[in-house]
Amino acid sequence: MRRDGNNIYVKPLELEDAETMLRLELRNRHFFQLYTSLREERFFTLAGQQERIQGYIEKQAQDQHYGFGIYLLQTGELIGNVNLSEVARGPLQCAWIGYCLDQEQNGKGYMTEAVRLVVSIAFDQLKLHRIEAGVMPHNLGSIKVLEKAGFHKEGIAKQNVKINGKWQDHQILAIVNEEESEKKERKVIRKNPDSVATPIGPYTHLAIVSRKAEHLVLSGQVGIDTEGDLPSDVKAQFRNALNNVLRILNSEDVFAESIVKINIWLTESIDRDSFYEIWEELHGGTPPAMTLVYVSALATPALKVEVEVWAAR
Repeated sequence: MRRDGNNIYVKPLELEDAETMLRLELRNRHFFQLYTSLREERFFTLAGQQERIQGYIEKQAQDQHYGFGIYLLQTGELIGNVNLSEVARGPLQCAWIGYCLDQEQNGKGYMTEAVRLVVSIAFDQLKLHRIEAGVMPHNLGSIKVLEKAGFHKEGIAKQNVKINGKWQDHQILAIVNEEESEKKERKVIRKNPDSVATPIGPYTHLAIVSRKAEHLVLSGQVGIDTEGDLPSDVKAQFRNALNNVLRILNSEDVFAESIVKINIWLTESIDRDSFYEIWEELHGGTPPAMTLVYVSALATPALKVEVEVWAAR
């Protein structure tokens, strides 16, 4: 469920993040307390953070709560988190979003980027219809983050949450899945016709592109990282190449669900389980049309992977 942006990526928190989360919470204890409920001292211990993340993992398995970490793309440093809480299914199909970011990282656009990424996961993968947020009216920075991410103001909830020991009003903002509510046309439809056998791997037989869609064509992406370094391992090159695809698409506000077709060229074999794992990081469970070909060589001897992509928006 990882999703990459231009500067950060988000993915579900894991138990191994507990120590970093503890340092983040301790470093920002007084800053975060201005915008949250009072916390017990155990929260500010390693055991407390382990319990917190374990709770996220268990609630995610029950489709009740999704806790994402915010990580710098270049270093992998954990700098904050975003939560989708109170997930409601049935006729509602909604959740609440909340977030926090290391105070030292404020003002760099990371929070808006993280909210956009998590909302895209909520709509594309979790199939939610509506995401709501509550912000104290004087917290103009947080309201600006949400508005930049596409949220709209709906009204004031009077004294609805106790923050730092006091009941506070909250500005309610929300964003609706426009695609789900038929406010915009779906650009790419993936399907497997009944007239042919089921795909033999994780791909889709057919991709249908809307007549009104713009087409995006990417040059072949290779396995260099953001610093221009090329690892020798074919799996690392494959992951880098797919991440490069996502970064380019994200720069145009396009995500993996808008990919029409992918061609993957490999000079060295990857075991099936590793290939599927890395591949699923890109498509999140709904694979696009794909062709996989093994070749004897690419442009230079060190290159082991090249990925061609067509997308639509």
